[in-house]
Amino acid sequence: MIFTSYLILLALTFLHPIEAFAPQLAEYRPVLVFSLIVLAFSIFDAVRTGVMAARARHLLLLGALMTAIVLSRVATGWAGGALPALVEFSAPTLLFVVTILVVTSIERLRMACGLLVLCMVLLSVAGIAAYHDGFMRDDLVVAEHGQVTDELAVVPSDVIPADDDSGTTLWRIHSWGFLSDPNDFSQAIVMVLPMLMGAWLRRRSVRNLVRIWVPCALLVYASYLTHSRGAILGLGVIMLFGLMRKLGGVRAGILLALFGVAVAVLGFTGGRSFSSGEASAGGRIAAWSEGLVMLGAHPIFGVGFGNFTEHFYYTAHNSFVLCFAELGLFGYFFWVGMIVLSLKEMGQAAELSPVDSPERRWAVLLRLSLLGFLTCALFLSRTFQPTLYVLLGLCIASWHCAQKTWNDNVETQAPDVPWIGSTLRVMFISIVVIYLIVRYQNAFVA
Repeated sequence: MIFTSYLILLALTFLHPIEAFAPQLAEYRPVLVFSLIVLAFSIFDAVRTGVMAARARHLLLLGALMTAIVLSRVATGWAGGALPALVEFSAPTLLFVVTILVVTSIERLRMACGLLVLCMVLLSVAGIAAYHDGFMRDDLVVAEHGQVTDELAVVPSDVIPADDDSGTTLWRIHSWGFLSDPNDFSQAIVMVLPMLMGAWLRRRSVRNLVRIWVPCALLVYASYLTHSRGAILGLGVIMLFGLMRKLGGVRAGILLALFGVAVAVLGFTGGRSFSSGEASAGGRIAAWSEGLVMLGAHPIFGVGFGNFTEHFYYTAHNSFVLCFAELGLFGYFFWVGMIVLSLKEMGQAAELSPVDSPERRWAVLLRLSLLGFLTCALFLSRTFQPTLYVLLGLCIASWHCAQKTWNDNVETQAPDVPWIGSTLRVMFISIVVIYLIVRYQNAFVA
């Protein structure tokens, strides 16, 4: 019953049926209320059974991140903004906690990931229908001035996007809620693509075709219709790391090059380039520059949670920049720490789990999902959105499941996962790389 409620919560979070079909109810926050109920029952069940996926370090990192959010508001002189900030961050927090409390077996992990895939397939089908038939076009497709900027275009209401051959408008599909931006929508698609392979069975061609390759084709086509440049890079990272395990570096590199050619030929970006001199990309780098300025002026606690746009007209368009600008180095350490710890635990789970075990497979797949998500996050301000925290919770659940397969001398005490030093290195390298990109932009690009 509790796990079923958790699956319903996931479906409500990603499908947004209330926002789509009963927006007048959204102001009452029914999903938040339901998530609090699920959380209460999940805590009760975890206490009763003594089983949950998380360890103390996972909960301490989340608690420290929430503390950093509070202190970032207090440090700006607005102590009264601490509680609203926590309320705003409540949805990701609740999803993360409920996931690590409820997903405690490999079967539950498989079902949770399968539900996420199903949700994104349904949303992709809706977006594709809106693009080709005009179904809910105003809700699921956004019109931009194609091949020039991201500025919204004004078009007649009876135009079907697929039939528009004027070349003046770039049509991009999206969804509702926190997936209402085409880039966010494509990022979620990139995240669930590796999860599809969890259903793979040897010598079951027809089953694999129906359950893997057809949904995969729908998701990739929907990603194409978002015309997201970050999604292309995310797909490339998934292909590279996924194929390297099977084919080796050279063959994986060749296939990745062919993917790049296909992207160029098919016009995956809708005519928008990757150059830093392009208007949209240049605006992003300008925002990164301002993020570095905010970090320099407020290095410890940042400019305050949610305050980036109070200091610059453009959002950060980089989850790392948004974090260190708003929360300072204090909050940045704990946010990066959650990610680094998950990646290292996935590596440990893949290494120590038996070969060909489902635990090993899911550790590898969820690590690919996280790498693809983070690649897209380099160009999106998704630091505090639910998608990341659901994924981190599933990674912790996967590591928990993998522990059960290890030999007796580590079954009750997992090998230590050193993460503090790696977190500090990632913090330093990420800030330096962003600084160098900004310096290059200022020095060589008009």
